[in-house]
Amino acid sequence: MAKSNLKGTWRDVAKDFLLVVLLICGFRWGVAEPFLVPSGSMIPTLLIKDYILVSKFSYGLRVPFTKHWMLGPFLPERGDVVVFKSKEDNFYFMVKRVVGLPGDKIQVDREKHRLIINDKVVPMKFLNDSEDDDFKISTETLFGREHFVQYSQNSIFAKDGVIEVPKGHIFMMGDNRDRSSDSRFWGSLPLENILGKAQFIWMSCKEDSPAGGVFCVGSDLRTERIGKAIH
Repeated sequence: MAKSNLKGTWRDVAKDFLLVVLLICGFRWGVAEPFLVPSGSMIPTLLIKDYILVSKFSYGLRVPFTKHWMLGPFLPERGDVVVFKSKEDNFYFMVKRVVGLPGDKIQVDREKHRLIINDKVVPMKFLNDSEDDDFKISTETLFGREHFVQYSQNSIFAKDGVIEVPKGHIFMMGDNRDRSSDSRFWGSLPLENILGKAQFIWMSCKEDSPAGGVFCVGSDLRTERIGKAIH
């Protein structure tokens, strides 16, 4: 009798464990998933070792473990911060800002650090405009949505001229405009590569904190960034 009860207990434990695993996988597949910012391409909006939560259903619902969509994909809005699969490496995830939608014409004025969309200059205002500053921070208002961007004194872009975004694609740029590998280098992003919309920072570690652990504690935490919404 005792052995029978023991077998029943192990079965219950296994069922409960399997249920928990399925719930976690289902949550990450269809609701939200954590993501670690690996580079400085989104400075000043996102810093290296910011841990962000990504909404998986913002642009549709994908068939698990495939590129096929059950619902969507829906177009993001200009200004959204999006996590996506790299065009060059399917196992490498990136995070950038949506700048252009299908049919948009994108141009960058390298000398004046200006972004031009559909022949209209995107409004911006430098917050520090000294010639002695290595980096310049400005506010940029992209179709009514304001965010910060950073430029360096020596601006280097991949292309001159006008780039037109093809159907089924979006144009991505990093907020750290002169330190970002984005659509200026590897072209417009197919909608099928989108993983989700970045929502907020749930943890942030100092850049020089130990790389071995998943989490950081104590003085390694950037507590002022925890809970910060991503705009």
